[in-house]
Amino acid sequence: MPQTSKLPLLLLSASALALQIGAAHAQEDIALAPIVVEGQADPTAATPGYVATTSAATKTGTPILEQQGSVAVITRDAIEDQGASNIAEALGYTAGVVTENYGNDPRFDSFYLRGYDLQNNVYLDGLRLQRSFRPDYGAPSFEIYGVERAELLKGPASVLFGAASPAGVLNLVQKRANLVDTSTQIGTSFDNNGSAAVFADGNRVVSDTFAYRLTGKLSNTKGEVEEFDNPHGYLGIATTYQPTDNTTVQVLGSYQKDEPKAPTGVPNSFVGEYPDDALRGFYFADTSADDSDRSMANIGVIIDHDFGNGWSVTNSTRFSKFTWDYGTLSVGTPTGTMVPRSYLTQSEDTWSLTTDTRLQGQMQTGAVEHNLTLGLDARRFSESALTGLSTASGIDYANPSYGNVTIGAPWYTADKNVDVTQVGLYALDELELGNWRGSLALRHDWNRQRGQNVTNYSTSDLDRDDSETTGRVGLGYVWDSGVSSYLSYATSFAPQADTALNGKLLKPTKGKQWELGAKYEPTGFDGFFSAAIYDLTETNRNSNVMIGGVSETVQVGQANVRGLELEGVAQLAQGWTLHGAYSYADSRIDSGENAGNALSNTPDHSASLWLSYHIAQGMFDGLTLGGGLRYIGERWADNANSQTLDAVTLVDLGVSYDWMGATARLNISNLTDKAYVSAVGFQSTYYGDGRTVAASLTYDF
Repeated sequence: MPQTSKLPLLLLSASALALQIGAAHAQEDIALAPIVVEGQADPTAATPGYVATTSAATKTGTPILEQQGSVAVITRDAIEDQGASNIAEALGYTAGVVTENYGNDPRFDSFYLRGYDLQNNVYLDGLRLQRSFRPDYGAPSFEIYGVERAELLKGPASVLFGAASPAGVLNLVQKRANLVDTSTQIGTSFDNNGSAAVFADGNRVVSDTFAYRLTGKLSNTKGEVEEFDNPHGYLGIATTYQPTDNTTVQVLGSYQKDEPKAPTGVPNSFVGEYPDDALRGFYFADTSADDSDRSMANIGVIIDHDFGNGWSVTNSTRFSKFTWDYGTLSVGTPTGTMVPRSYLTQSEDTWSLTTDTRLQGQMQTGAVEHNLTLGLDARRFSESALTGLSTASGIDYANPSYGNVTIGAPWYTADKNVDVTQVGLYALDELELGNWRGSLALRHDWNRQRGQNVTNYSTSDLDRDDSETTGRVGLGYVWDSGVSSYLSYATSFAPQADTALNGKLLKPTKGKQWELGAKYEPTGFDGFFSAAIYDLTETNRNSNVMIGGVSETVQVGQANVRGLELEGVAQLAQGWTLHGAYSYADSRIDSGENAGNALSNTPDHSASLWLSYHIAQGMFDGLTLGGGLRYIGERWADNANSQTLDAVTLVDLGVSYDWMGATARLNISNLTDKAYVSAVGFQSTYYGDGRTVAASLTYDF
């Protein structure tokens, strides 16, 4: 792909234009007093509409307008209107995000942000969801019906969360019990692929001080491949106890069990040789061999206490248990129409105990107001995994036969056991001087890892101790008109669990980012607009390569992404709602393997627009019409830049009708049934979802 030499000028011009537009609109609005931290909306509560002004991911409750960084929030209403069936789909209209890294993959909420894979950087209520300490193992998918909102904190966030990707983190906020009203929702849904679900969500106010909430869903999700299904069950439990005005105790629990199959994809050489429509629906695996049984349980407590003198303390603690046993067939390089296959079995058993305690308060030094946060978090994570690789009989694409797969004895076995303890101390000072805003943050982490990986070829010790300091500094200005601008610098790190090809333990990855941006929160209507340019660099990057048929990890050195992101969400007059986004990214591997190439799965340009119209009177009162466009630009399929993925434009539609508490909804994604390749692996190509027509009926009372 061609490199852009005038990027800095382009980005600065775009940022200046965004500021001018915001200021021009603001001249027509009523002037507001400087925004203060106190009395802000609860960032974990339900947000009507699409516009969120606070985020729980920042840990402070400070308005997003005043934050020196990029934050994107996808509300419950946006999730439902756009018909998102999983977290990754909910992020499809967000600037800087590329989804469908393995096509339709029910195993993980897999997506890229600003050129980096974030599937192992997912948090639930501020505490990490973790399947493995390997950086290339995605966190298990979390049921989207149990989520109130999804929050993307973009850029290095290690100063708040410890080990993390330099591109940011995704925080999910689970539905919580509230003391306001008793309500119930029941519903059912189905789609043209044969998927079906029933679900219910109920909040009960028992007294002035206690409420509980139960959220449940039973489903069987199917895709274009007829044999590909995923029985799934989810139960979410939440209680809220408020014995005094100053103390709140919330218990949050969830349990989900499913059988997600790994997408097999199609042999790389078949793409272009055979019709796309036939390939994307063909089953190259076999139900007699493909098997999956997965469960995840979480139980946690969040305690908030306000001391009444401007200081408060919050503790979040959660225990998680995750198990997964699966076997899956994968394809090799075909000879004619005969496709060889191999077989992978894996048994995973992990648990984690995580806690985060932070003391927050306000103080003043001269004319400067300080919003202070002092925190301590700790995490204990234990992982055991048994792996086996075997040869398997092939399949003839021209004359497939199922149910008679022959699987040989494992030629490769591995038994890995890893225990990780991480402790972090962090301090954050958010400063306010008139309309000026600033932030200073510093954190130090201690990471202790003990473990061993025993294979039938060798034994590798995984013992290591890491210690790292990360930080963030930002300066911003908030105009009374609702416009803000900022400049920030932040760093990140992430310890690694594996060994390099030479047998040595991998170094922690490190990241750093400069970001310059502007935001606008209008006073004449409900909306939020942002523009940001960033320069993001990561060192000690990991890359997977195949050595003798086994995936190994190497560190390729340094990579850089410079980009521009524009995003706006608005609820306009007369029932109109819009969400628009545009991203530009200029990526480059600076050193190491594939130096000089662009990063994989990072398009130069991407854009999206969702527009809906709600009728609130007349004979069509309660009808909402919506539609969206998603454009993903041309990008490289791998870091070797050996193959490109074509640009694609997808069309989505949504229609709903509300009547006396009942809501009928119809969503169509990929309306034109566009056949497109979303990702290419070592030997497999993955297609994006074809046209999906989904209908649901809910009743709220």
